[in-house]
Amino acid sequence: MCLMRFAILSLFVSLAISCATTSRPPQTFLHADDSSWNQWLDTVVDADIAEVRIIYLPLTDAFSGMKLAIARADAPVESLKVALHANGVTRRQALWLLAEKYGLSMNVERVPGQPPYVSISSE
Repeated sequence: MCLMRFAILSLFVSLAISCATTSRPPQTFLHADDSSWNQWLDTVVDADIAEVRIIYLPLTDAFSGMKLAIARADAPVESLKVALHANGVTRRQALWLLAEKYGLSMNVERVPGQPPYVSISSE
């Protein structure tokens, strides 16, 4: 009986993870006119992040090279620790999952002559 409960629980957990990682972000999420930016965001990665402060996302393997800024010196967002375990997702999808999970607003910002960056704030 205990084995059956474990099997059913495992099935529900795997379905929940599968549903979360197969849901797609809106087409306009973090879209910019910069083709290299969109190519970087649409690269498939394995996001295995556990309790990482959001300002340190660019130091993780999945988001290496990302530029970001915390909008309006948003202290609750700056100190926010995030977790995401998703294999075979695009960076855009992983960021969208983080935004949905933690109630964050993410936007692409540009400074002339600089690469795009992600501006993050609480919704």
